[in-house]
This record gives sequence, C-alpha cells and structure tokens, in this order.
Amino acid sequence: MKRIKRALAALRQTRPIDWLLCVLAGVLTFASFPTALAPEYELWPLIWISHVPLLWLLRNKGPKAAFWWGLACGAVINGGGYYWITDLLITFGQMPWPLAVLGWLLHSLQLGLMWAIWARLINRIGNTTPVPIQWSAPLVMVAIELIWPRLFPAYMGNSQYAFLPVMQIADLVGVYGVTFLIYRVNAVLYLWLRCKLEGRGRPMKATLSTAAMVAITLAYGGVRIFQFDAKAEEAAKLKIGVAENDVGIFQRETREKRDDHVITLQRQTAELEAQGADLVLWSETAYRATVVDRRMEALPTSDVPLPASAREDAENRVSRRDRRAIVRGFSVPVLFGLQTAAPRAPRYEGDGKYAYFNSAYLIDGGGAVQGIYDKVYLLMFGEYIPFSEYFPWIFKYVPAAGDLTPGESTAVIETDIFSEKLGVKAPVRIGVIICYEGIIPSFTAQIAEGRPHFLANLTNDDWFGLTAERYLHLILTLPRAIENRVPLIRATNTGVSAFVDPVGRLVKQTAPVDPEILMDDVPLMQSATVYQIIGDAFAWGCLILTFGLWGWGRWRRR
Repeated sequence: MKRIKRALAALRQTRPIDWLLCVLAGVLTFASFPTALAPEYELWPLIWISHVPLLWLLRNKGPKAAFWWGLACGAVINGGGYYWITDLLITFGQMPWPLAVLGWLLHSLQLGLMWAIWARLINRIGNTTPVPIQWSAPLVMVAIELIWPRLFPAYMGNSQYAFLPVMQIADLVGVYGVTFLIYRVNAVLYLWLRCKLEGRGRPMKATLSTAAMVAITLAYGGVRIFQFDAKAEEAAKLKIGVAENDVGIFQRETREKRDDHVITLQRQTAELEAQGADLVLWSETAYRATVVDRRMEALPTSDVPLPASAREDAENRVSRRDRRAIVRGFSVPVLFGLQTAAPRAPRYEGDGKYAYFNSAYLIDGGGAVQGIYDKVYLLMFGEYIPFSEYFPWIFKYVPAAGDLTPGESTAVIETDIFSEKLGVKAPVRIGVIICYEGIIPSFTAQIAEGRPHFLANLTNDDWFGLTAERYLHLILTLPRAIENRVPLIRATNTGVSAFVDPVGRLVKQTAPVDPEILMDDVPLMQSATVYQIIGDAFAWGCLILTFGLWGWGRWRRR
C-alpha cells in the first residue's frame, strides 16, 4: 500500500511536458510502422527521430523513474501498433468488448516492458560506467529484441523495409543491424539537442563515427542491390501466378461467398494459366472442402467445366466428388494450403484417431502430389496449447482449443516438373513458410539451409480484419528475402499478396480487399549469405555486452 501511495504521489508531481514527450516518442515510433492512419507505411522515416523526445525526458531521471517512463512510452508504442488485437478478441475469442480492451492493454504493457527495461539499463550504464549513450542505447535495445518473448515478433529495423540501401545489411547481421543503427542515430541527435539547449560541447566524435557507420551501410547496400539485380537478370525465370480470392475466415463471410471460395480460386488459376503461368500459388488453408488424408498420392480432379458459382453446380446437379475436386478447369501446377490428417493412436479416452496438420501441397496439373510441407512453428493458443503433449486430456474439456500437430521437418519441396520448361535436369527447390513462420528470421534461415530457389509464404490474414495488420505482417516477412537472397512470393486469402525480389523490393502487390491475381517472372536463385552462417551472432554479442556493462557498473558502484 505504501508503494502505491508513493507511486501516486510521484505521478502527481510529474510535469505535463514529461507526458507530452513520452506520448510524442510513442506516437512517432508506432507511426513509423503501418497504422490505422497510414496503412501503406509512408511514415517510416520518423523512426530515426522517434526516441529523441524519450531520451530527453530520461536525461535527469533516476533508475526507477526511467523504468516507469519507459513503460509508459512502450505502452503507447504497442497500444498504437497493435490496436487491432481488440477486434481479434471480440470476433474470434467471443469476448465482450471490455475484456477485449483489457487484453489489448495487458498486451501493450507486456511489450511496453521492453522499453521499461531498456530505459532503466541505459540509465544504470550511463551512471555507473563511462560508456556513452550512443553505444548503450543501441546495444541494449538489440539485446532486448533478441530475448523478449512476443506473440508477434517485430523489430524496430522492420520499419525501414522501404529504405532499401540500409536494409541490405540484413544479409550480414539480420534486421537487428538496422535496429542498432536506428538507435545509434537517435542517440546522436539527442546529444546534439543537449548541445543546443544546455550549452554542452558538440558531440563530434559520436557524430563522425555514426556518420561513418551510416555511410558504410549505405555503400554496402548500394553494391549489394547492384549485384543481386544483375544476378536476378541473368537467372532462369519461372512465371509464377498468385490467386487471391478475398474469402476469409468463415465467421466473417456470407454463405454464398463461402460456397464459392474454391471455385473463385479455380477460375483465377485458369485465367493465370491462360496468361502463361508455370505455377500458381494459393494461400494458407485455401482448400477447405474437406480434410485430406496424407496417404493419398493424388488429389481429386474433375473434367466438369467450371461454373460461374456454386449455385450453378447445384442447379446442374454436379456430383459431390466433382465439386470437391481441387484441379478443375486448369492443368497448371498449384502450391496451396490445406488441412491434412494422418492416423495416430488415441491419447486419451474419447480422443480421435487422426492427427491434423496445417500443410502445403504442391501438385502437378493432373493432381499428383509432388511435395508436402507441414507447418512446424505453430501459433501459440491459436493452433496449439503450450505443454498439451504432457496433459492432452485438456482437449476433452476444451474441444475448441487449437490441436494441430507440428511438422517434423524444414526440408524444402523439390520437384522436376519444371525441368522441361527451364531446359535443365536439376530440380526446382521451393522453401515453404506458412503464415507466422515468415516473421521469425532464425526459422526461415533453417528453411534456407535446403538451398531453395525461392521462398513461398502462404498466409491467412483475415483473423485481424481490415486493419493495418495486413500491411504490418507483410513488412515483417519481407526481410527474409534479403537475409537469404532469394525471391519471396507471398500468397494470402485476404490481405496483401506480393512478389519480393532478393533485395527486398516490393515488385508487385495486391490491395488488402477484393479478389485479385498477380503474376511475375521469378528468378530462380540460390544464395549463401553471412546471416545464414552466423545467424543471430550479432544480436547475441549485443546481449553479452549488455550484461557485461551492467555487471561492470555494479562492480564499480561497490
């Protein structure tokens, strides 16, 4: 009780300017990402000045005050960035809006702790060691980004997806390198602000060293863009199409649209084939007519002409088998998402006989299965319950809980069905990443160990409604192309489907609504990058240095 009273007393003593600086820093930060106000990310340059107000606010605060101001700013950042969580909880969690808002607030505070810890650590390091802010601020933030548990991993460096020259260092040190540079620049600008307003000496050494870092980064980026643009120009090309039918989660769609969802994809695929597509991508769980038995070596096909709608099939009394056929009206290979099942022993009394997987299938024009990938990194609580393998009986009492089985392999899909088209005997290797897997750099690096020619990201963004999340998910996935130097093709059911080249350039993209098709000549490239070899070594180095500085400071105080 005394602590609460002291906290309230301290709150009453805060100045309005402090709150203004705190909120300003938070707004500048989340506005640098796709938001409700700027869903198409025009405001990304703001990140380079976003933390100057916060650093100014923290300059004369003690460690405890720094922690609480960091928490407040972090809550603003994540409250604005993840506003769409309330709609998710209301629509699919069936929560009343007060509970949904509470869930959003708790999520904002949990992520806000990242900035609380960051603020306290740079305060301690600054007060107990001679290490200046231009080093401590970036080191500590990269360390926290590496280890902090998050349901939706996002990094400050992701905000610079459109600043191609600076993003190219991702093939060396990952997105963490961009985060480091952002906080370094913010710290130097803060030092100049103190120089002007407090009459302090000019931070010339910090400025020159930071300018050198930026210049080297931009020069490296320019060279890598030139190199990989040239390699892409010379590489063999595969004409790939994306069919986006704009049919989302069934809770959001009309019965007519739900009935037509496969027919729409089939008609779009036939249109892409007529335009010369060699391969067509559908989204995650695009085929929903039934759960497919994994023992099938070929999926159903039909010679019955495609109708304009499912109602026409009903009027013509088309058989159920033909209606459920995947290959109908086209003969081009398709890579698509679906749910599959495999027999397993019951885990408890009343358990089913099958394990279910979130899968991707590659089939040829005759329906023959060419390759299967099962989603390995499932979404916590959405697709599985943590530790359920130790108490599987929980599904007996909560049958609606996610109960998918993770895949066991990150192997690429390898096929020779394009050999004749390309005039080569070597098979084409496709690295498939399903939805959430695409925003985890280290996981995609495991896929890249199989030397894919391109990455195919099949995803479903309708869970989040017509919000900025659809753009946010895209920019969180986009750096995987740079880190592994291969093209990335993203196919969504609703959201933003896109073609991304090996330098992270958005070549083509769809709008977040309405059915659309895309097609592009995709260069088949295999690359080995430093990031693939060392992974997150840079970020781990920042973590070790952060612990070292904190420990050194404690030793010096004693």
